[in-house]
Amino acid sequence: DHDQLTAALVTAGTKVEAGTATVTMNDANGTAVAATELSAIGGATTGTVTVSNAVDITGDHDQVTAALITAGTKVEVTAATVTINDAAETAVAATELSAIGGATTGTVTVSNAVVITGDHDQLTAALVTAGTKVTAATALVTINDAAETAVAATELSAIGGATTGTVTVSNAIAITGDHDQVTAALVTSGTNVAVTDATVTINDANGTGITAAELSAIGGTTTGTVTVSNAVVITGDHDQVTAALVTDATKV
Repeated sequence: DHDQLTAALVTAGTKVEAGTATVTMNDANGTAVAATELSAIGGATTGTVTVSNAVDITGDHDQVTAALITAGTKVEVTAATVTINDAAETAVAATELSAIGGATTGTVTVSNAVVITGDHDQLTAALVTAGTKVTAATALVTINDAAETAVAATELSAIGGATTGTVTVSNAIAITGDHDQVTAALVTSGTNVAVTDATVTINDANGTGITAAELSAIGGTTTGTVTVSNAVVITGDHDQVTAALVTDATKV
């Protein structure tokens, strides 16, 4: 088990040199193991170190990266569960999280409100994609795609829905989707992301019914231009239609 292997390969006074040995760690399912213990064992040999059961690994993102990703110190896991315990507001790259998420089929949980940064593809991999995602229920997220990058509204709402923390888009990306998809991405509590000057294209088909209130809600979320690309059918009272089509801060 990990304690026996630590004594054999790491602990001064009891360790042996086994530079090319292959190692199997056979702790029972659910055994708590620190990420630092795993990387110390992984770093003691150039041979493969395999964890045979679903242990519970805990550490900060750097420690878990050393244990599961970094060549020279990593161990091989299959179904281990992982808790990433960085303090709230710790900066973590989305690519670091998706790499960890992809190292195991077990659940990877970020326990505190870390600050995750990446472009929309990197954040999708870290928070949405089965096979690489981690659970980061309270994380703060910054989406840093360059201005004018095309991003689907559905991608934004999926990221927004992965955390109760604020998701902020830092640049003037170009968002596209139908009015329901854009509403989910920019307006709906629980899935919306915060934009400042993003441009938006609403691409519902000709003849689609849309309320004026829906359009003005979208228009009010960004200082960028919101364009309805087809001949939709807009309905509302005169104040609602004015907000949707005339008022500078909310018009499309």
